Amino acid sequence: MLNGKWIGVKEEANVFVLEKKFFAGKAQTATLRATALGVYFARINGMRVGDAYLAPGWTSYNKMLQVQTYDVTELLREGENVLQLTVGEGWYCGGLTWQGKKGLYGKKSAVCAELIADGETVAVTDENWQAKESFIRFSSIYDGETQDLTADCARLTPCEVEFDKTVLTEQICQPVRTTERLSVREVIRTPKGELVYDFGQNIAGVAEIKTPEGFAGTITLQFAEILVKGNFYTENLRSAKATDRFTVQGAHTLSPEFTFHGFRYMKMEGAELPAASVTALVRHTDMPRTGKLETDNARFNRLIENVVWGQRGNFVDIPTDCPQRDERLGWTGDINAFCRTAAYQYDVRRILKKWLADVRNDQSETGKIPHVVPDVLGWKDTDAMWCDAVTMVPWTLYEMYGDLSFLSENFSAMKKFIAAREQAMVGGLVAKGHEYGDWLALDREILMKEDPVGRTDVYYLTNVLHLNTLHIAENTAKLLGEKESAKEYAAKRRELLKKIRAEYITPNGRLALDTVTAQVLALHFGIIPEAHRAGLAAALDQNVKKHDFHVTTGFIGTPFLLYALADNGYFETACRVLLNGDYPGWLYEVDMGATTVWERWNSLLPDGTPNPDGMNSYNHYAYGSVLEFVYRRIAGLEAKAPGFKQVKYAPHPCEGLGRVRAEYDSVYGKIVAGYQQKDGKTLYFAEIPQGVTAQIALPNERPFAVKGGKYAYERPSLQK
Repeated sequence: MLNGKWIGVKEEANVFVLEKKFFAGKAQTATLRATALGVYFARINGMRVGDAYLAPGWTSYNKMLQVQTYDVTELLREGENVLQLTVGEGWYCGGLTWQGKKGLYGKKSAVCAELIADGETVAVTDENWQAKESFIRFSSIYDGETQDLTADCARLTPCEVEFDKTVLTEQICQPVRTTERLSVREVIRTPKGELVYDFGQNIAGVAEIKTPEGFAGTITLQFAEILVKGNFYTENLRSAKATDRFTVQGAHTLSPEFTFHGFRYMKMEGAELPAASVTALVRHTDMPRTGKLETDNARFNRLIENVVWGQRGNFVDIPTDCPQRDERLGWTGDINAFCRTAAYQYDVRRILKKWLADVRNDQSETGKIPHVVPDVLGWKDTDAMWCDAVTMVPWTLYEMYGDLSFLSENFSAMKKFIAAREQAMVGGLVAKGHEYGDWLALDREILMKEDPVGRTDVYYLTNVLHLNTLHIAENTAKLLGEKESAKEYAAKRRELLKKIRAEYITPNGRLALDTVTAQVLALHFGIIPEAHRAGLAAALDQNVKKHDFHVTTGFIGTPFLLYALADNGYFETACRVLLNGDYPGWLYEVDMGATTVWERWNSLLPDGTPNPDGMNSYNHYAYGSVLEFVYRRIAGLEAKAPGFKQVKYAPHPCEGLGRVRAEYDSVYGKIVAGYQQKDGKTLYFAEIPQGVTAQIALPNERPFAVKGGKYAYERPSLQK
């Protein structure tokens, strides 16, 4: 429990400061523990405490609120000290969603803190603190921040705010930090005459500027992801203002505290600072990097970087959809698609453990799952892929880390969700309820109107993914020793498979749906009977070729597309799709100058103009899910047992990628896998941690087992 009262101010104040003078002896150890209804940072004797931003982070505050602990021993001095806490609205009571909702968790921001020196409490928040306005005159997650360092900060009246302390928990995930500083790549004067700074990379973060001696005035900064016809473009931000303003006199180093932007470009008004005085600060949850991919293909390496930057830009305390517009929400479908790629690239255990706690907290009593978590939309249902995140994300994390707590903590929520989806069944099949379908698929054929849900029957998708959810529940029950539940879900899975096959597959093995996504899911999730698998795989191959190896799948089909091809005898077709530079496809985005992955395959049209739809992000990670295929099927680095306690090394060279090297720091140590082609020969290489066993499966050879160590095998290159 955290001592101290929840203290806000009686007046209307977007940002306020609480201040307390206290005396301390020469402390051997000193600790500040704090949290806020909103966002906050602390200063002791004028020095900023810690390097965390946007603390205490975003959770379903009324059910879980994190407490931060800081070592402040070096900041205390013997005698009088001053502790300041600056508090903003943040996600707690600031505007959220494109609907501009305010006060979703509470009407007043507040802070609660205690400072302990050598075991003695020397300061706790109460009504006796001094309160005043902040030089931060306004701050908003979407709209940006206004600072006036010349302002008179009037006195305010501290007051106690009611809030239940029983929801407090110690900090679960790493904080948001400044993880990198980017210099200006180019200063641009646009055709419209705008002064624009290009940082060369689309990021989530803020800008830092330095004013010179003698400067006096207001500098206004705006942020954008792209230029259109050379001009600054912000229409895709929708209602988000994404604007910072600084009013200063003299030399200062300036950056926002309580906001972040998604941007590559920054427009400046009110001054013309040299490039050396402008820096982009990359800010996101400070997760350890665990995975790296590199190839001999520069364009493909750029795609790899795009996926990495997309994760960095969208893991800002929660896994979001985008970091730039009036949204930035924890969409369940996006992280479900991207989870395994995310776990290869970074250690996501802590951030997703926190997020899954909010999934459980925000699940309805009837078992429905929110479309966004934390749930600020109030949209809950049983949608395919989105709501299946309650089963698929924990299972993926268990497979990647071998941590059974991901399953034990979420099994009750899984069971409630399965029961909720069963309420949408008619005749044993899911046949009603809201569905996003194969979101943003481009498979509406000529003369048919574009539809964001795609052309694949939405309830087919739901039933297939429900079959997978039942399989996960069955396996989870077995691992947790719940034998009766395992039998129950196994029986339900078998019955549902019969129903799906009866509804969607003819007696002669023909799939009733002809979309790429439908065929992909039928193969990947075992819907098609084995006797007809080869025929459907051939049909999928022809379907992909009919679309000129372009990606037509959406949020549901895309994560499984290349697996369905490669695992059923059409690896070369999968590689053609992966490396296709035409529109639509992954390398098309690279060739159009993308530095992160887009929300839509057509976010930027071939003529360089944006998709006219208002929902248009240039930093979405969902389609970056493709990199797990590169790790697992091309480099061949895959878990054979949960947590990579056993490794399967099964590389498969891909034409167009003459060299591929994958590295992954598993919980058991670093694993390396890949190949190098030269002079008609292929060198396969692997590094296995000590204490880990591996199955080596080289192309067209019988697998064999090895122990920890470094291995290399030279073979003639595969012939087409």
